[in-house]
Amino acid sequence: MIPPPSPFTVPCMLDPQANSRIRFRMLRYFQILADELHFGRAAARLNISQPPLSVQIKELEEILGVELFERSSRKVALTHAGKVLKAEVDRILNATEQSLNYVRQIGRSEKQHINIGVIGSAMWGPLLERMKAFREANPDVNWTLHELGQHEQTEALRARTIDIAINRNVIPHPGAKIRCQLIARERVHVAVHESDPLCRRGKVSLVDLADRAFISLSFTRSDFAHQVYECCLELGVSPLITHQVFEPQTALALVSTGSGVALLPETCGLIYWPGVAFLPLEETIPADLYALWYDEPLPELFTRFLEALRPRANADL
Repeated sequence: MIPPPSPFTVPCMLDPQANSRIRFRMLRYFQILADELHFGRAAARLNISQPPLSVQIKELEEILGVELFERSSRKVALTHAGKVLKAEVDRILNATEQSLNYVRQIGRSEKQHINIGVIGSAMWGPLLERMKAFREANPDVNWTLHELGQHEQTEALRARTIDIAINRNVIPHPGAKIRCQLIARERVHVAVHESDPLCRRGKVSLVDLADRAFISLSFTRSDFAHQVYECCLELGVSPLITHQVFEPQTALALVSTGSGVALLPETCGLIYWPGVAFLPLEETIPADLYALWYDEPLPELFTRFLEALRPRANADL
């Protein structure tokens, strides 16, 4: 005797256009349930009750003609088909979100608005001067500054939640689909307490700092901090890092208390902090400032803004 067909195969056989019944919300519900593997937690994340969630998942399974979840009184688990669909839905919804954010980006450019991701140490020196000049030449343009770590900037560029990022010593890998442009050449200086005997010197060598406590920017948020550390090792000095901080202002505050020295971009010396002196290094450690953007045709507004950030007459080279 031939067994009756599974109820999950009949709809696909009878309705060749079944896929057209699948809605964005249905895929989103499936994605959250596949993440949580618990109807109660998934419903809470979606801010709905459990019955509508169950109905949407059941309808999706009927449309596709497959079971996506194994349900029992103890657990919810993805079937093989469910795991395959989860990977595809993640890809589809992520691509959709990026496309929608790209459209928003275009809309912002039409409204003369730029979202800029910046690291804290970039906000002194030539960057602000050029942004001010651009604003004066383009009074209808507005921008929003987002303080983001270097890794956060990359993700924000890909998601199109920022339009341009300002970073240090970052030349992206060609495969990253992110382009860059030099804003200014800078070097690392050392911040010390103003009573430090080193202040009597014109320049300081890293060797003079070998036994000092170092205050570093956070390795978890800053590739630049890693680069400075690696440069020190290459130059024969292994910094004794006693503090890691997120922002250069915090590093300067600790230096002012005598807690150690800090290697920071030279323009951080423009931040007045009582009790702190900036000294140039004999060794060269770069702290170059770059603008970064996602590799695609830029709106004319963003192109003009990037042009305004370029070095002028080799002043920063």
